[in-house]
Amino acid sequence: MQSVLSLRLGQAALAVALLMALWSMPAAAVDLFALHTVTVQFATSDGKPIADAEVRVFAPGAPSRPALTGRTDSTGKFEFSANTDGLWSAEAHAGSEIARVTVRVGGGTEASEPLSPFWLIGGLLLLLILAVAYRVARARSRIPPNRPGSPPRTG
Repeated sequence: MQSVLSLRLGQAALAVALLMALWSMPAAAVDLFALHTVTVQFATSDGKPIADAEVRVFAPGAPSRPALTGRTDSTGKFEFSANTDGLWSAEAHAGSEIARVTVRVGGGTEASEPLSPFWLIGGLLLLLILAVAYRVARARSRIPPNRPGSPPRTG
């Protein structure tokens, strides 16, 4: 009884430590299908960085609808994933300051192709099939053998 209680207490302590470690880490989004990662830095007309400004990013071909929004860091930098080639524009608003930037994305040759959604879904499906097969094999190996004098097993 004591060892079960100490095991549960240890598991709870480990879970709390893991949650605290993950909670303190900054959130980072990963776009598996993005072709490029673009970093822009916004500054005022006199060169001072625009910190903690609201940023709106516009994709090529859709200049009136923001593709994504966010905020600049303390140095005025903002990073986003571009999934299509073309001219991307971004604007930062902080108080009365407005800064705009246009970035050409792509145009050159890429060294690597992005991960295809079909390969990703196929790989995950294969892992699911392997996990289910392993679980079934473990369950079958734990079935006790028929003892002499006991009724035969069905199914």
